[in-house]
Amino acid sequence: MASLRFRQVHLDFHTSGAIPGIGEKFDKRAFQESLKLGRVNSITLFSKCHHGYSYHPTKVGVAHPHLKGDLLARQIEACREIDVRCPIYLSAGLDEVAAQAHPEWVVTRRDGTSAVPFKASWRLLSFNSPYLDYLCAQIEEVVTRWPDNDGIFLDIISAPLDYSNTSIAQMLAAGLDPESEADARDYAERVLYRYFERTTAAAQSVRPDTPVVHNSGDVSLGTVRAHGFNTHFELESLPTGGWGYDHFPLLARYVITQGKDFLGMTGKFHTTWGEFGGFKRAASLRYECAAMLAYGAKCSIGDQVHPSAQMNTDTYALIGEAYAEVEAKEPWCAAVRSVAKIAIVSSRQNQARWNADHTQGLAADEGAGRMLLELHQPFVVLDEHASWQPYEVVILPEGFVMTPAKAEQARAFIASGGRIVAAGSALLNEAGDAFALPPAAGVGLRGRSAYNPDYLVATEHAPRVPVRSPIVIHGGAYEVDLAKVSGDGARAAVSVLAERRVPYFNRTWGHFCSHQHTPDAPEQPGAGTSPAAIAGEAIAYFAHDLFSAYRRQGQPLYRDFFEAALRHLLGGVLPVETSGLPTSGRVNVLEQPGEGRYVAHLLYAPTSVRGTFNGKPIEIIEDLVPLRAVSVALRLPRVPRSLRLVPEGRALDFQVSDGGVVHFSVPEFTAHQMVELAYE
Repeated sequence: MASLRFRQVHLDFHTSGAIPGIGEKFDKRAFQESLKLGRVNSITLFSKCHHGYSYHPTKVGVAHPHLKGDLLARQIEACREIDVRCPIYLSAGLDEVAAQAHPEWVVTRRDGTSAVPFKASWRLLSFNSPYLDYLCAQIEEVVTRWPDNDGIFLDIISAPLDYSNTSIAQMLAAGLDPESEADARDYAERVLYRYFERTTAAAQSVRPDTPVVHNSGDVSLGTVRAHGFNTHFELESLPTGGWGYDHFPLLARYVITQGKDFLGMTGKFHTTWGEFGGFKRAASLRYECAAMLAYGAKCSIGDQVHPSAQMNTDTYALIGEAYAEVEAKEPWCAAVRSVAKIAIVSSRQNQARWNADHTQGLAADEGAGRMLLELHQPFVVLDEHASWQPYEVVILPEGFVMTPAKAEQARAFIASGGRIVAAGSALLNEAGDAFALPPAAGVGLRGRSAYNPDYLVATEHAPRVPVRSPIVIHGGAYEVDLAKVSGDGARAAVSVLAERRVPYFNRTWGHFCSHQHTPDAPEQPGAGTSPAAIAGEAIAYFAHDLFSAYRRQGQPLYRDFFEAALRHLLGGVLPVETSGLPTSGRVNVLEQPGEGRYVAHLLYAPTSVRGTFNGKPIEIIEDLVPLRAVSVALRLPRVPRSLRLVPEGRALDFQVSDGGVVHFSVPEFTAHQMVELAYE
């Protein structure tokens, strides 16, 4: 399969059957000029939309009743003439025409109602019905007519619990209990994988190398079997549509470990898909595309064409502002790999089960990721199958389960020189009553504290934490026992980064103080306080659910404690050190081994919240503020021989200090700057 192109558009065309004149204003030259204006070199075009209508003559499906001509064929012809690729889209999970004609094909909820996933009238189709035969026939019709297609994009893929008569009968026949949600989920996965097998085979029935993507709005972490049905990934992440600007970086840092080409997918909309007349500022698209490049992705921007098929020149002028920059940067962004030294091991459980749902993020994983983003540290996200050996430090967020197999993996990692930062239950055994992997020799677990909230108090081992007073933290904590080592000198092997201070009492209806919670109680002599954060030679441990707390409360002081733990384990120096880059700035480092160079990416754009969409804040970027004199120090596997700003080509002075740390300063940049570090 050819590598993905960098400048793509996903051209939505979900069009009601009540709208006349479908495609009547399509003009090949105007279509081509729009793509040229936008500097687009690949565009996903519609065969069938969510409404269930096809936009070309069909013997299998239902053409839109008001379609004027063979729209898809004309669009493909226009693209071929100007060397623009055109993957073909078919809605898989939604087909309103089929749902109306065959209500027995619709997913049935447990209460007997039809599954309606969105606010509108869409009904989810069951892949455990003759609908799957219908869908596969549609796919085969498309690839037979266009055997030279550039790929098949199948949308709205999920594993819903289906309680239709057919599904219940098949569950019973398979020895499954429909009353058991676990059995219903097991059955739903069987149906899902049957869908994957049949639709992938249909898409590749004419040409085995046909690219195929099954889109579910996210990537199911750890579901290796499901990943095998995608030739590449397209990471749907519209920041203003509820995903936010920190969703894509975490997803991309997982997908880059999977060894497949991938796209980032944003939208030109102010909110999200289906917004006619919605426009972002060019600043937003410029930053979003730059971020895709910085995290190793190609770029895709979502648009929705008018039912008349007349292209909107304002949209393509907007896209062109972002893609002009992408085009200039492409040589430094192809065939890249991560050189991160830090990895977050996801705390998601049951990873073998399909779990793709961008609305169900894990607070602990996200909190750890946000801390690293704000500390400007490159990192990756690992699933349960991944090796830890390539990394210097792994982060185990609370919720990670230290099974015997994982404990063995952790011990081997430490024996090879690796370091671990863990929080909450992540170091405990499966019963949760003792450390499976103690932070240091002699350290034990007393149990769960009775207090919530309580307080963190920084010690001399966390000198960068600016507050020395007790700092409130919610969620409760584990009590760690250091008594065994306090009297024999072994305590010197353990640094206490933060002590715990408890309140006078927990807040109840009849026992409370002030508006929120009870203040910290003075230490009682001989009470033997339990530490909140300790660090040994190889493991740093937080007794609280630190990462979830950061995701929910956003208290920067929690990040300061995390930084102290990282510095302790890494000898005081982080893999990336910066000066002059705000915490909302981002740093990533990728390698182009074929070109003999690293590329450091610096990103910065201030976001603001302007209104809400579906109950979630709309984050926007409107003003791109230049930064000046940003200093960077990088620890890299190889020492570079030259540095320059790219694509500008301006050489940079640099120094190399002990340990091969490369120091340089970027005089000024706006939104995104790449620095090439060429090595022998």
